[in-house]
Amino acid sequence: MIQSRYLFISREGKVVKIARPKDHKYKSVPRLAGEDVLEVILYYRNKDRKPHKLLMVEFDRFHLDSQGNYKQTEEDRKRAIHNFLSFGMVDLLEGAEVEDKPLPIPVAPIIPTSAEKRLLYDYINEKLPNFSDDAPYVVESRIKSVKEKYEEFKSMAKRSRKPSK
Repeated sequence: MIQSRYLFISREGKVVKIARPKDHKYKSVPRLAGEDVLEVILYYRNKDRKPHKLLMVEFDRFHLDSQGNYKQTEEDRKRAIHNFLSFGMVDLLEGAEVEDKPLPIPVAPIIPTSAEKRLLYDYINEKLPNFSDDAPYVVESRIKSVKEKYEEFKSMAKRSRKPSK
């Protein structure tokens, strides 16, 4: 069975496990009030009811209010799916006609800093040792994948802006 674990990593180096959000609303984390945090979602498989194998990781970044709350807004949801809505249905074949109007500029991916990755790996080594061997590969593969996809979207947007001959 696939499970997930949510973490916040603060700029000050705190890693906090948080409850899974319900209806896009996160539980308050007062000790991180007023901070910018990196949200990390770890997707993993259980074996004998314990975390066994890390499958994928996702990142997001946002600001917690003065009480440590974050509630995803409509604008946040639009930003999160902007690239999919703008580029997901575009024909990727070379020379394919797009639309009459140019594609929008893609939203850049959320990439953890080196310090944030180090904190994540330290957390995994301590709390989820079964993931220790695979974590660097899974994290770096995810980062590489989102960077490549972003470059592809940028290229598509540039091509859509060039006047046709």
